[in-house]
Amino acid sequence: MKSLFRMDEKKLVSLVIVLAAMTSVVTYLNISESSGVTHHVIDLEEDQSELDQPMYMDDGMTPTPAVVQRDMGHYLCILQTNVVYIYAPGADSEILHCILTRFGYLKDLFVTIPVNKRSSAKDRGYDDVRSTQYLHPSGVTSPLRVYREETINVFSQPARYDREIMTEMFPENACYITMLRLPIHRFAADFVSSRLDKHFNTTAKAESPKMYIDNPEYWESQKTTSYCTRNCMSAVLGLPLDETMDMRDFQATLDAITQLESDFALVLIYEYLDQSLVLLKRHMCWGVTDIMHYVATTPLPKKETLARLSTEEHIRNFKRANSVDYLVYDYFNQTLWRRIKAEGPGFNKEVENFRNIQSQVAKYCRTAVDNWASANKTVIAGTTWNEKFDFTRKMCYMFGREKREWDSLLKERYFTSKRRPYKISLPKLKV
Repeated sequence: MKSLFRMDEKKLVSLVIVLAAMTSVVTYLNISESSGVTHHVIDLEEDQSELDQPMYMDDGMTPTPAVVQRDMGHYLCILQTNVVYIYAPGADSEILHCILTRFGYLKDLFVTIPVNKRSSAKDRGYDDVRSTQYLHPSGVTSPLRVYREETINVFSQPARYDREIMTEMFPENACYITMLRLPIHRFAADFVSSRLDKHFNTTAKAESPKMYIDNPEYWESQKTTSYCTRNCMSAVLGLPLDETMDMRDFQATLDAITQLESDFALVLIYEYLDQSLVLLKRHMCWGVTDIMHYVATTPLPKKETLARLSTEEHIRNFKRANSVDYLVYDYFNQTLWRRIKAEGPGFNKEVENFRNIQSQVAKYCRTAVDNWASANKTVIAGTTWNEKFDFTRKMCYMFGREKREWDSLLKERYFTSKRRPYKISLPKLKV
């Protein structure tokens, strides 16, 4: 009798897993039903031939099926459409923000935006997150958009990670991701883009990241802004820091890092961007066009500046003032490579394939943009990791949009009653 009960219990567990997978698929289909997005579920046994058939949306993008075969391993992955991105300024050059916003926009998911314009100090993402700060589907006034659920599918706004609050704000199955960058290079990029040289209470200005890093303790004492300059990635991730933004307690910091590894689906590393994005693609069950990019929008220091910052003295000075960020970065850099190793030998080949596609697209867009005599599309050949698809001139513009342009498009989608001709919204592409 006991053995029979154990058998029924196993069957029940299996049934729960299957029902959970089916619920994820049905949720996606319901979200997309009113949007005209092309989607279907592939049965690997009955519809094997469909895996080789490209499918196209009206905007020229290749949609990802709700259930697809990944690589050649003959196993299923479930499309993930709920994602929360926690980012530190300067850590990703806005690349991942644009990728996620584009994904949500093209899939007609709800991508939230701030309700009110935030001050420049708060735009940096170190303030506490509150649900009332962001638009919800019930706040959409455009008659062209009807959302049947009060669900935020994509969150990619400045905010400090708060597990308790965000659990209530976002779907239970939301994937939390973030991107880290070598702390000294993240600081240099943020220093330039945020014009931190104007925020020191002294006649002598820190006109370059190098001047600040020569003596971080002095410049910290002269700072006149609430902008973060120490352990900024750790601050955004909600690690315990004292009033000087330094480590409060070593063991508490280690415990917080371990908890982050449990909470976050992926922690990406900027220095290994291609590997990180391919890992994101596999984990989220996305297509190759979902992770493509080629425009870095944040002003960056010159390579010569970064080289000067990499001397042993500067690294020693900066590490002394940013020990928590280095601890977090080193931990998750090792975690990234453990996950990559677990993906198997085919992973590196997929990364190389991704780079080749990126190169083909960039070359085509440099020729096609504003040159109407050129071809209207380029054909990307099918491989083990992607189906054959057309990359059109219109897609060049779509992939070239910057953060502020995506924000404008989302506001237009949520608050205007008339649809503008698509061509009017094409940005001036930088390639």
